[in-house]
Amino acid sequence: MRSLQRQELFDRCVAPHLPRLFRIGYRLTGSIASAQDLVQDTCVTACEHIEQLASVANPLAWLLRVMNNLHVDACRRVRWAPFVPLTHGQDRLEMESSAPGPEETLVQDDALRALLKAFQRLEPTQRVLLGLRAEGYGLEEIESITGVSRDVLRARLHRARRSLARQLDAHREQDQRGVAALQSGRRS
Repeated sequence: MRSLQRQELFDRCVAPHLPRLFRIGYRLTGSIASAQDLVQDTCVTACEHIEQLASVANPLAWLLRVMNNLHVDACRRVRWAPFVPLTHGQDRLEMESSAPGPEETLVQDDALRALLKAFQRLEPTQRVLLGLRAEGYGLEEIESITGVSRDVLRARLHRARRSLARQLDAHREQDQRGVAALQSGRRS
């Protein structure tokens, strides 16, 4: 296939979905750099199979399935050979709005960090399902993306939500213990 033709297929089937792929990738990985890598790997796979992608009815579902599979494979690799980045914590969402004051921004940042930490502690499949749901996909669409039946999806989504809530509750309790320790240290 000519490269111009391949470029046209890529522009038609992949390019319109790049922002959404990045948002989902960020939700899955919790890191801007990792999300960019995941989207790039998805695009490489799409380029390798561009003719097949051009023939499917829903290219976004095809891309999301590829992204899901790449992410799950990466999580499995990490489980076998984990590594801790040297610059832990540098990927952070910056809030550029001037409307809220510094206290509100701090509270929002803390809440977002707590949510992202709790989200990252979930099982990879739970992150995938909650990420797709947060992106606005219905059960039927998630079923076509993941290949998991709707009844099983309902149960898995329920467990994922409960697990996320438990993670957030544990974080709140830890924060409260830290505040109590600081307050008791000041009184001494």
